[in-house]
Amino acid sequence: MAFTSFKMKSTYKKDMEISPTVNNEQTQSTRRPIIHVFTGFRALSCLWIFMLHSTDTKELMKFHLSWLSLNGSAGVVLFFCLSGFVMVWTYGDCKFKSAKCYWSFIGRRAARLFPLYYFSLLLSIYDIRCVWSKSERCTNENVIYILLTLFTVQTWIPYNFGVLSWNEPVWSVQTEWFFYLMFPFILHLIRYFLNRNQISLLTNRDDKKKALKRLYFMCIIVLFISSIPLPFQFKTYEEFISKNITDHFDPTVILYTSPLARIPEFILGILTGIIFMLKSSSDNPTNQSDNSVSITLLSNDNQQQNTQSPLSSRSKYDGHCCMLNIYFFLGILFFIGSPVLFIIPVLLKHSVILRMGSVMSFMMCIYLYAAARYPLSLTSRLLTKSLLIKMGEISYAFYCLSETLPQVYSLLIGVMVEQSVIMKLFAGIGIAVFARHFIEMPFYTWANKKLPKCQCR
Repeated sequence: MAFTSFKMKSTYKKDMEISPTVNNEQTQSTRRPIIHVFTGFRALSCLWIFMLHSTDTKELMKFHLSWLSLNGSAGVVLFFCLSGFVMVWTYGDCKFKSAKCYWSFIGRRAARLFPLYYFSLLLSIYDIRCVWSKSERCTNENVIYILLTLFTVQTWIPYNFGVLSWNEPVWSVQTEWFFYLMFPFILHLIRYFLNRNQISLLTNRDDKKKALKRLYFMCIIVLFISSIPLPFQFKTYEEFISKNITDHFDPTVILYTSPLARIPEFILGILTGIIFMLKSSSDNPTNQSDNSVSITLLSNDNQQQNTQSPLSSRSKYDGHCCMLNIYFFLGILFFIGSPVLFIIPVLLKHSVILRMGSVMSFMMCIYLYAAARYPLSLTSRLLTKSLLIKMGEISYAFYCLSETLPQVYSLLIGVMVEQSVIMKLFAGIGIAVFARHFIEMPFYTWANKKLPKCQCR
């Protein structure tokens, strides 16, 4: 028995050593392995959103395929839910008792977000050409929009700036920044309802059952709250056709980007992460550290086949894995085909349910939980293939920068150019690889060394 225990610990140590991704935040975060299937989800999310912003490219227009990407807004929901899950997985046991710990956390989040955010704005400067162009003059509205974007709070203001856009995809970075500022307080509130200072202390079976019941109840409440903004965005076919993009208080635009309207998706991700942690942990506190690593999926395909973590060695391909595969396949069909249904004028009014809200959040959280819980499923293995892992690692850089190179080219020649989705994809990947290795990671590593350290436990 002692030999078996030693062997399991050795296997866990080996898994952690050959895992190619390093967590630079272990001084402040809980020491848990990285869930590599989530890196694959990041790749799907950024590619999904990329297609949404590419509906007017010449290939999709020529072959009438623009409708395939109309549901790309679901990628934003996946991104917000995933962000909440990862935050609680990494910082779930951090108490944030002092201002030092809070600002240490915020500093690291800022170091991760802002270098690429501002680099993308620099490359997209053609969008605000009124600043230097003699043919176009900046209005007061232009100036306010530019300043709010520079201070990363434009989406926090309940105002629709109409056609004004400065690298359109980065609106979600501003919303995500709001989530990070609120995360320590949200976590403290959830732990208060669970009556625990640390989630990892919930090792007793009865305590976990009580905690899970409370978490399920909180999920229901948050799902209800997330559906509140939807009726305000319902529009009939006539209203949709005649809508005025200069309506400064259009709820469809304001609520879609508002942090207050989207934070339920982030909170649902947090609750899903806590449920996963409790479901994956052992009832015996002495074995918790070993069993909490049930989800180690290696990014190298060969390593994934030849190496097993302690819990995955006990796992088998069962009915749950099969159900996840079916659910994932049906989900793909739903997200591709559902926009066609909303071409019907009667159904168009309710199309907002595919962009945000309780239905989309619930579906995404099920994906995240099941894929991490059942690593032997075909879905989890596909999402941890090397190609998707590599794409997931540059996903944030790709998301911020994929729209910038056409802007740079337009700036050089003076007019907007017709875009090709293929050229846009490869150009985006190229600049994303460059930005990750020479901007994102060097700046974050430097900031991580300079910021004060704060232990979670």
